[in-house]
Formats: sequence, structure tokens, C-alpha cells
Amino acid sequence: MAEQNIKGKWKVLINKKDTKTFSPMVGAVYLGIDKFFGNEVTGILLEVYNENDEAIIRTKENKLISVDKNTLKIVA
Repeated sequence: MAEQNIKGKWKVLINKKDTKTFSPMVGAVYLGIDKFFGNEVTGILLEVYNENDEAIIRTKENKLISVDKNTLKIVA
């Protein structure tokens, strides 16, 4: 069988304008900014509301705090 040179003959079907989607994982530990007071809060993510970009975090003191979904950063 003869060898074929296919280099450069196939197009890669990747749309470079696509952005990565971010969906927070419930039960993981996140750092976020409190929506009302602007303080940094670390805790376990309980719920995410996409309608108003809000997430609920439970802190170590067992308080439920509403944070802005766009400020969530996972704690490693």
C-alpha cells in the first residue's frame, strides 16, 4: 500500500470563539464575595441561581450567605 501525505489537508473543526462555561459544583468549597456587604466568604456551595447570578454558601460557623456567582473561586 502506498503512503499518503495528508498533512494540511484536513480542517480542524474547532470554533475558537467559543468560551468555556462555568458551572459551580455543589458541595465543593468556594471563596466568594458577599452580595450585600462585599466581604470575602469561604464555605461549601449549597445552591446556585442562574436567574440573578446568585449562589448560597454555608460558612464554617453554619451561616448561610448569598454571594455573587461571578466571584466564585474554588479553594484547593
